[in-house]
Amino acid sequence: MAALDDKAREPNAHQIDAKKSTIRVYSWMKVFFGDITPHRFTSEETLADFVRDNEYCCIGQSHSYNGVQVAPSLNAVLMGKSTLDFCDVDPLAKTVTCGPSTTIEQLKRELLEYDLKMFNSGNYMAQTVIGALVTGTHGYGAKATMADAVTQLTFLDGQGKIVALNRSDPSFRYAILSFGTIGPIISVTLEAASLESFQSDAWITRLSKKNALQKGSIATSWAVVPYSDPDDPLIMLHTLRQAKTGKAKKRHRPNILSWAGIATFIIERYWAIDRLLPALRRPLQRLADRLNIRSHRRTITDPRDLDYLYDPEPFLKSQRSPDILTGLFSTTHTAYNLAFHVPLDRAEEVVKFILLEVDKWRSLRFFLKSLIGVRELSDKSPLPFAGNFEGPTAAIDLFADTRDYAWLERLQREVLTQFDQVRPHWGKSAIVHEFEASLGTEEISRLRDLHRHHYPLGNLKPNDRVQRLLDLNRPMPST
Repeated sequence: MAALDDKAREPNAHQIDAKKSTIRVYSWMKVFFGDITPHRFTSEETLADFVRDNEYCCIGQSHSYNGVQVAPSLNAVLMGKSTLDFCDVDPLAKTVTCGPSTTIEQLKRELLEYDLKMFNSGNYMAQTVIGALVTGTHGYGAKATMADAVTQLTFLDGQGKIVALNRSDPSFRYAILSFGTIGPIISVTLEAASLESFQSDAWITRLSKKNALQKGSIATSWAVVPYSDPDDPLIMLHTLRQAKTGKAKKRHRPNILSWAGIATFIIERYWAIDRLLPALRRPLQRLADRLNIRSHRRTITDPRDLDYLYDPEPFLKSQRSPDILTGLFSTTHTAYNLAFHVPLDRAEEVVKFILLEVDKWRSLRFFLKSLIGVRELSDKSPLPFAGNFEGPTAAIDLFADTRDYAWLERLQREVLTQFDQVRPHWGKSAIVHEFEASLGTEEISRLRDLHRHHYPLGNLKPNDRVQRLLDLNRPMPST
């Protein structure tokens, strides 16, 4: 970088040693990887000394699919593997402050001790909290972007000095969702909410019925059977409502001895069949489409359930994929996942476009894996790099066999070409320059300036694609 040319660093005992052993770090599903020199820390003081004297990148749990956390040939601060996992709850203020090694599950369990919960979260609880925040991880419904709940953060600048920001600071909204350009972040404080029960409804239905069925809900997600009727596809719809007195569990499904009952039985276990017998992927979906099956299940969630957003049944299902009706992302451990955000009012149009596009690619022997997931972010985020910064969006998740990940990147390009205001998911999208238009040159410039202000010597090294998108390799202006 030109910034380093202006003021070269003197070598010292802390800088990367070519003789020191390296390890290979992978993105989720191991599509992207690079060799790094790992470093773990037990105190903020030793971390600050290291940051001051080295070029480095920061890695949480390497959950991101797109390798945004991978910056090869560097010292890597392994925040998820360090022991900075403190978690302090203020029950009166309904806030919680946690460290860079704290996972989402740890945070949720600590809040539960005070009858509190997170406002929203992603579906994978082994992520570090800070890793999830800075890559824009989201749930669905209101306050869907996890980082919206952050009230304060503390990070180390390029000199190892502590920088604390809160919502009143103009830089705050750029620093908290900054996908590797600010770091290491050593603590965050988040708002929490009181525990409550919800009425969770799950349907197998048609897209044309969605609006009527989701009326009155506070959060909606749905998944599309990709090889069903593109004009009115078969979907799995999941809604949350405030639980009301007198509402009880409900389950309606076809007779198991009927063709529709057999199809329902198969589709509810589709994730397993898809993994074992991928050749049956399209025929099973076409069968379900022709049988026009219907199903409805209502569950009243336990207020102490940690993952009611994705699995409303009691207890965690961490050892197996969740039910296809309500665990729309059961392919977490079996497929490559690419996602992006589109304006909510165009979500159905985008999904139908994708259905037609992938059907044309059958001659090329490409098939989507599992379902097309859609999570509705129903409000507007104040964070410039959140998916829903410009207004309500739908986060569209596409899945494929790992060897076919490039086909998903092609699908993303087709959507970017056909539709405006497509915004990235920082842990799943292919990070390409075409996103500049929807992100805005002014917002990109402000994050670039913030990064350069705190790391003027360029010792924090984000992923190469992030550097290109933000133009971080451009020489700094003379002072």
